[in-house]
Amino acid sequence: MTPSYTPVSYIIVSNRNGTEMRLAGGEKSRVGIYGWGLVAPRAGSIRDFEALLRSHTSGLKTVTSPELGQDLFAVGDPEFSIDTYADWITERHGASYFTRMKKKMGDNVGFTVGAAIQALECTPDLEQVVRDADDACHVYVGSGVGDLREVHEATRTIDRATRRWNHFWASRDQCEARAAFETSGVVPEGAPPPPAPSTLPEDSIERAEAAGVWDEYWAAHSNALRRFFERFSAIEKLGPTSERSEDAHLDGIRRRAREERALLAEVGCPQPPFSSVDAKLIWNIQNAPAAQLTMLLGIHGAAWAPVGACSTFGIALKCGRDAILRGEAKMAIIGTADPRPDAALIAAFHAARVMPGSGEVNSPFTSLRGTHLSGGSCIWILGDESHCAARGLRPVGGWVEGIGLSSDAEHIITPSLSGPKRAIRRAFDEAHVRPDEIALFDLHATGTPGDLNELALVQEFVSSKTRITARKGQLGHGMANSGGWELTALAMGLAKSEALGTSIDAAKVHPKMCARESLVCETSPITGSVGAKLMLGIGGIASCVVLRRDEP
Repeated sequence: MTPSYTPVSYIIVSNRNGTEMRLAGGEKSRVGIYGWGLVAPRAGSIRDFEALLRSHTSGLKTVTSPELGQDLFAVGDPEFSIDTYADWITERHGASYFTRMKKKMGDNVGFTVGAAIQALECTPDLEQVVRDADDACHVYVGSGVGDLREVHEATRTIDRATRRWNHFWASRDQCEARAAFETSGVVPEGAPPPPAPSTLPEDSIERAEAAGVWDEYWAAHSNALRRFFERFSAIEKLGPTSERSEDAHLDGIRRRAREERALLAEVGCPQPPFSSVDAKLIWNIQNAPAAQLTMLLGIHGAAWAPVGACSTFGIALKCGRDAILRGEAKMAIIGTADPRPDAALIAAFHAARVMPGSGEVNSPFTSLRGTHLSGGSCIWILGDESHCAARGLRPVGGWVEGIGLSSDAEHIITPSLSGPKRAIRRAFDEAHVRPDEIALFDLHATGTPGDLNELALVQEFVSSKTRITARKGQLGHGMANSGGWELTALAMGLAKSEALGTSIDAAKVHPKMCARESLVCETSPITGSVGAKLMLGIGGIASCVVLRRDEP
């Protein structure tokens, strides 16, 4: 098949400052940000996002649940409904398409679709330019943790179904071995039965747990259950009633479903655990958000999910930008998505002593007690400068001038001083920028003691005029999303020569913080057109991005 685009010829130019890609004619190729959208705490759009930043307040709020107690943990839970985008999707694919998609999607897919539609609407012609690029538009949307809510719901569902299932088949009516044991003391071959639940105190947790173990043991010895499995297996082997039908395979599926329903009704047993989990779990695996965008737009470029913990946005950005610079793509939709704050993940962060349970928001560089989890998405649409200019497009977020990646190879959580510096140097070398050109530097800063180390390690990459921002007390730690939200805030500030407010209370800044005067609390002016952003991922993966504003 002939590609719908002409690959770009490029050469690699190396010098003492690093390497860069240039078009065969000699001019430097540039990648711009032509659209962006997001779903964040208290911000369902770019306009809401800027308003939040300028309000100098936090988008976080406390949560109350059986697992997490009452108002102990501050989190970022975005207010989002896919119904907001129903008209857009229905206009292009029909009402039934929207209904099916809504039924199958989880948080990550929904957040991604919403943010992507926002990005496509940044410029009137952008959607058509993306569609026209077709296989020359790549899609890279990653996640820090995947759709944990869907995984945990499936786990709870199969656990409940298994308990009901075992309880049915463990009864004396369905298990001759149990009847023989309780009547005559006959012990089944193999391991003896566990302690009977009746030996434990009534209404105790121990008795409830023992009941589950008791039922599992006797269900495994149920002769009736073995007969059920034999009949079920025979049904699963049934084929269609007629091989001549054009839909023979569907006929076979329907036939097996009818026979299985009849078997369950005849026996009177509950739904088997292996039939209880919604297939929705499959539709929300890691690459689902990227895949959904290709289907939504009818494009055929490479689409997959890069994963690098809290550095994922920087990695996705590099994947998209590199594909454009190599001439493999003209456009790229990149970004991240993570689900609403999940109780199990919050508990794990608290157990790791990196998430406080005080009920208060902890901003970076203050009490250093920990971070706050958030859900949402951030999507950027990248484009080749010459390709987009020929179609009348201008960047909305400036230019991506350099991206560097590195690994600590030292510690699973705490960043070293030397590891992230490698990523920063690579990004600066690629962008050909010096520390005295950096107007804004946004840190990963999670509100832990690592903040002070992070600020110390960037000192050789900033100057006295550089303003430092850190936003996880304002937006929370969106795992993969934080990098995108914070980069978007940085780009918006560069465009208006401002460092947008962070909600950090200057009076609460930690006494050991160096360069206190460079930390941004409230919106303030900046001098310069270049900004840098550092992302530090669990496991030691670091990414640094250098942006330059678009000059009129």
